[in-house]
Amino acid sequence: MHSSRTLIGCAVASWMLLSTTTALAEVVLDQIQFYGRTTWRKDYKSAISDLNTIDVSIAAIPYEDVSFVEAEYAGVTTPLTFNDYNHRYYAKIDTSTVPYGPHTLTFIAYDKLGQARTKQYTVHKYAPPRVWVTSPRPNRALTGDTRIAATCVGVPPYSCTQFKARVRSQVRDEVLVGVPSSVPGRMDVLQYLSSPLQSGEVLTVRLEAMDGVGPAWSGTPIGGAPVLYDGSLPRAYVERSPKLTAVQRTPGAIIDFDATRVLFIDHGLQVGVVDRMTQQVTWLAELTLHHEWMHKPGQGALTPSGVVMQAWYGYIFMWKDGARDQTRRKGRLDAVNGDTFLWTGADDDETIVHTISTGIATSLGLDPGSASQFQADIAASGGIYYSTYEEPWIHGPGEIRLGSHPGYVQRPITDGTNVAGRWWNGPVSSSYLYTADGEEVFLGDSRTGDAAGLLLHAGYAAYLKRDGAVNQVWLRTPAGDEYQLSDFATPSQFDQQELRVGHDGISDTGEVMFLNNKKRYIGRPGAAPEEIGSDLGHGRWFDGDWYVTLGDTLFKVASTEAPAFHLAASPGEAAPVDAEDEERYDLTLTALAPGEPLDPWTRAGDLLHKPDASPASFRDPRAATHTGTGAPDEEPSAAAACSVGQAACSGRGVALLSAALLGLSLSRRRRGQR
Repeated sequence: MHSSRTLIGCAVASWMLLSTTTALAEVVLDQIQFYGRTTWRKDYKSAISDLNTIDVSIAAIPYEDVSFVEAEYAGVTTPLTFNDYNHRYYAKIDTSTVPYGPHTLTFIAYDKLGQARTKQYTVHKYAPPRVWVTSPRPNRALTGDTRIAATCVGVPPYSCTQFKARVRSQVRDEVLVGVPSSVPGRMDVLQYLSSPLQSGEVLTVRLEAMDGVGPAWSGTPIGGAPVLYDGSLPRAYVERSPKLTAVQRTPGAIIDFDATRVLFIDHGLQVGVVDRMTQQVTWLAELTLHHEWMHKPGQGALTPSGVVMQAWYGYIFMWKDGARDQTRRKGRLDAVNGDTFLWTGADDDETIVHTISTGIATSLGLDPGSASQFQADIAASGGIYYSTYEEPWIHGPGEIRLGSHPGYVQRPITDGTNVAGRWWNGPVSSSYLYTADGEEVFLGDSRTGDAAGLLLHAGYAAYLKRDGAVNQVWLRTPAGDEYQLSDFATPSQFDQQELRVGHDGISDTGEVMFLNNKKRYIGRPGAAPEEIGSDLGHGRWFDGDWYVTLGDTLFKVASTEAPAFHLAASPGEAAPVDAEDEERYDLTLTALAPGEPLDPWTRAGDLLHKPDASPASFRDPRAATHTGTGAPDEEPSAAAACSVGQAACSGRGVALLSAALLGLSLSRRRRGQR
């Protein structure tokens, strides 16, 4: 009997051992899948995760024999959840407290007898390398040969292993290769381009970086922001004309200026105003939602009481005395003059006239369901001239109706004395002038559907007129005399901005600024057109002088009629350096903590308070060697008037210029058209 029990016990023990062995043999961990921002590396032997979670699933088969599954990563254990639908186990592993670097991810599956099976993988808690362009800055106007400066810094324990900067324009496509820095984990590009910069170039810089762990990074960052699409890459502009003198720099793209202020928008879509005397920057607001609007900064204007702007996504914003009106207006900004602006509803079915100083808004007209394009101009007196595509005439104050010609009326304009408009019938646009005496004057036909084909100011009218082949520029004086100002083989056009169509390009004495074949000219009766520079930016007549706004720089035109002026350095002050527009950047870098943000660009007024001269060791920028701790030649002080080829001006010169700017008259009527 005892012997029988012994045999039975041995049999049971053997059966249990076999059962356990069978269970252990059948439980298999396999078919791991990562989700979201956790991905396999190219060798499929390890994975990377650049978020604070790892989303993962794994199969444990046969699932009938599995009790539970858990994962252990960097000392933290996370249970997995079984999905009855596909019989897989899932987990979201929190890695927020895990340092960057490679860590072992271990899966443990327990069968119903308590035995365990494990599977291990290497998963990198990873952050892409930090990359940025220091020179040129977004919207920078370059007036000299400038070194391209870019940096790649790996997030420890990773290091940048390859780094390139691809610089493109209309005339170049160059790849600059980065070199290791003395700072561990860092690479720098610090090179001149292979040939001198040419006026009219628009530069974009695209970076490519690798750190040997993550995928190749390619794109263009904005101060650490995500990669932008090719269509909205930040740009730098080249203008080297000796007839343009830089008189103001801002921390962003210039939208408007007057005698005392400059309105701009920076790379982060922050709207700001620079005081031209003190250089103080007042930040108004951030117009977010899309980086592309940074490259469409023309929809805005300074007014005596504040600022009015339209964001690309269809909202109008207004500031009075620095305070923002919190009412968002969805529509289209159409005209600005003084403190009054006119805007239409999103569907062009209502027109509103708003005065910033008083806060009074008045409906000019309501036409529900209308899809007719509404265009208007505001006279200094407050009178409004407007047109729609539904009617063949120009409406004016007191039920005035001017003209009735075939086609659509385009952009009526007024200088307070005369009114002008263009009627477009498809092949041509016909221009007409209406004098204060009620006379209708036919100015001519041009081959363009562009509404920006007329200029009015101080009784003068400039217009485009075809000569049988191409459009030429003509001028009509207050006395009624007409002059042809251009005679080119290629068509000319007016240099006009959205909110100032019809007014910026003509002076008090009838000089006309226009564009032809990628160049900007000033035309005068009885003289050959004078070439001023490239066609980049926007030219404008303001208080007795011609100006050009290009990117972040305001230039004054010093033509043959008004020679360029240069402010000499005072005794004891540093002389101007040889190269202009070099960016200042610090080539030393402290170690970054995991997740620490890095933005090499200063958003506030620090950009405007740089010293007048560069370190002596960098007087000759092409001969300077890169030691890893120096800086290239300085750009000109923001308030100084520095001619092209002169890098910095004296502090005394800055004071003289500031005083001159304060003396500028604000009497010129401000008007603008979209």
